[in-house]
Amino acid sequence: MSEATARETTTEVAPDTAAPDSAAPDSSAPVPASQSNLLAAPATEEVPQAAEETPTPDEPTLPTYDLSKFTLPEGVTIDQDAMKAAADLMRGMKLPQDEAQKLITFAAEREKATAQKGVEAFRELQNKWTGEVKADPEIGGTRLEASLAHAARAIDRLGVPGLREALHLTGAGNHPAVVKA
Repeated sequence: MSEATARETTTEVAPDTAAPDSAAPDSSAPVPASQSNLLAAPATEEVPQAAEETPTPDEPTLPTYDLSKFTLPEGVTIDQDAMKAAADLMRGMKLPQDEAQKLITFAAEREKATAQKGVEAFRELQNKWTGEVKADPEIGGTRLEASLAHAARAIDRLGVPGLREALHLTGAGNHPAVVKA
């Protein structure tokens, strides 16, 4: 049979007399306009929306914290933004207020200790430098007062506003090299 004859004998099947589901659809067959949207978009099953989650009696709700009831160790202050961030973190951990207080106290004590270590390290460095200045044979010992007065005049002669304050604030004015200069 020739190709032309085969084409002439092929007939289109009407939509209501379509082949059973087991037969593969003919992708070259024209699609009626009323069915074109069905074929263009894949069929989707309607998925029921999940109900809003409500805690069950076994599942506790997230705690709320009264930030004013948190107490801080003496000498420690925490800004409100940091306190709110900590409360959010502890809320996610579902900690009750008394357990959250333990974490606040622990964190505040750690920060206080860390800050104190920094202050002590600064003091030790300043003491080391002043000890070196006092022990230096060129500028220390009996020459110390004259050396410090000479250094003060040099700073004044430079005329740099804020220099003396910067040397004092940073402690750099106690460094032997600065005093010698």
